[in-house]
Amino acid sequence: MESLRARRLIQVIGAGTGVVGLAAGVGGLGAAAEQARPSVMMPTGGDYDPVTLDAFAAAAAARSADETVTIAVVPSAYGDAMADRPENIALARERTGEVVAACRRVVSAPKRCVGRLAVLLNRADALNPDRSAALRLPSLDGVYILGGDQGIAMDVLAESPAESALTAAIRRGVVLAGTSAGAAVESRTMINGYVGDYGPADGLRREATLIWWGADGDRERGLAVGSRRAIYDQHFYQRGRFGRSLSTIALADERSAGASPVGVGADYQTGITNTGDARLSGVFGHSGVATIDYETFTATHRWVGPERLLSARTVVTNLLTDRTAYDLRTRVLSRDGRSVTVGRPADYRFPAGPGTGRLFLGGGALGTDGVIPSFVRAGLGAGPGPNPRLVVISADGYASATDYRAAIEAAGWTGRIETVSYGAAGWQDVDLTGAAAIALVASAPPRMRPALADSRFRDLVAAAVRSDKVVLADGPMAAALGARWSPVARPDDDNYEDMAVATFKASDARWLPGLRLLPVTIVPWLTSDYQWGRLYAGVRAARGELAVGIASGAGLEVGVRGARVIDGSVVVADGRGARSWTGANGTMGAAGVVLDVFAPGESVRRGS
Repeated sequence: MESLRARRLIQVIGAGTGVVGLAAGVGGLGAAAEQARPSVMMPTGGDYDPVTLDAFAAAAAARSADETVTIAVVPSAYGDAMADRPENIALARERTGEVVAACRRVVSAPKRCVGRLAVLLNRADALNPDRSAALRLPSLDGVYILGGDQGIAMDVLAESPAESALTAAIRRGVVLAGTSAGAAVESRTMINGYVGDYGPADGLRREATLIWWGADGDRERGLAVGSRRAIYDQHFYQRGRFGRSLSTIALADERSAGASPVGVGADYQTGITNTGDARLSGVFGHSGVATIDYETFTATHRWVGPERLLSARTVVTNLLTDRTAYDLRTRVLSRDGRSVTVGRPADYRFPAGPGTGRLFLGGGALGTDGVIPSFVRAGLGAGPGPNPRLVVISADGYASATDYRAAIEAAGWTGRIETVSYGAAGWQDVDLTGAAAIALVASAPPRMRPALADSRFRDLVAAAVRSDKVVLADGPMAAALGARWSPVARPDDDNYEDMAVATFKASDARWLPGLRLLPVTIVPWLTSDYQWGRLYAGVRAARGELAVGIASGAGLEVGVRGARVIDGSVVVADGRGARSWTGANGTMGAAGVVLDVFAPGESVRRGS
């Protein structure tokens, strides 16, 4: 929700000329031509960045048939508390000023820009036709819905004279845009946040997301004029919302008997144009837009276990950038005007472990109840005698070794535990021969670089994994067993969202060679660290290889016949039939990356 802060007010109604010329001269249009215009909606994933505001202003100006570009601003998502009303109006006026300033930047004389704030902050406002007079102006060219809380916005607007005026305006061709919550309301079925205390790490649970279904016949929905072919999500890369949309479209598939809409996730400071509820095009801003499609390859899904975690197969995803378009009817992506052909998904099986023992891969086990207890039980069962020996080998220092030792003891290890840290005295002399179990651990990817660059350490790890022992590789050490691993630091409380956006930049992963004991890219902390971009970077790095994302607390047990999920969620990205490119802003683009989501107890494979 947009914070309410005292800000300098900006004049919101006025004339001005910009410095950027725009071919906005549209001849006079008759009533029939006005009615024939397709709807134009521009959902933006968050913020009021000048690039995104300029894109909306240019679209509104292109519609203008006279010398005035008239834009109405709607602040209904701000909240309806009377105590906050003066501050909400002040902030909405400032935002209106920013929209008008964007218009001035993109038009040339004699065009002028006029902004009208429609004060629609509570239900009484929306029911009073005078409050929505700006939405009925014959000269209206654009409407911009501010961010905040989409549920509040629709509580205010649904089935009101204000919504009727907005619907009529959009149907006659007025451009509709909105940011964050203002984007969410632009789809008839609307994601209204998470349920209770759930968040991005829980997005793959069936009950995690509050969805207001557009076909229920009540006021809990998006705008009446909103998209029927798309369900929008916002802050998409920034806040790790792939899981939320994957589960939302699965639920929509159940309700529509296999005719679900497309999930469309616009990232922060980024938007896209939906023309006629038929075509997405013109990505604008600093990042990208993703689509999630359950119908093209007839995706299947179910809900598993007491947590009702999503299990889904052959979900088609695309990453849209500039120069791309997406047909919401045919679900075909095009680039530079040409359809991008993608391959049908082939069967696969997670590669077999290289050893004869039991290999556990963790997605980040510290502080969770996931994979470590399973590893401990297996190790105790394999150990000879009453006092089995376990060796903890740390790639990034004594602290990690100590933390994992404590977690292993807490999980019930009753035998001996030895800790070995790379670089400490005698680390290379560790004897694994008599060990029942081995834990390969690290917590900070950048600090692993010396160890993974040392052939002696790599040989030690390879010997452990190829042995007949029970072995756990957790977090970045799980990644190191694969084809490649990223030395980029984990996010902290201050940079989570910035780093999540960065994972979708083509140059961000900075891959280093893994041990290739498993010929896949392994991505730990998938949901908790918002690492979805790493999946796409992995399949981009090697088109013939899978990328496997393991959620924090989740794990895989890998054996001679493949792998089985032992807890939490695991997501496989299959780019073998996909195409990839880099957008002008450095963001990854992709067509036809297929996602499979696996739940506890399932074998990681597609097909028989």
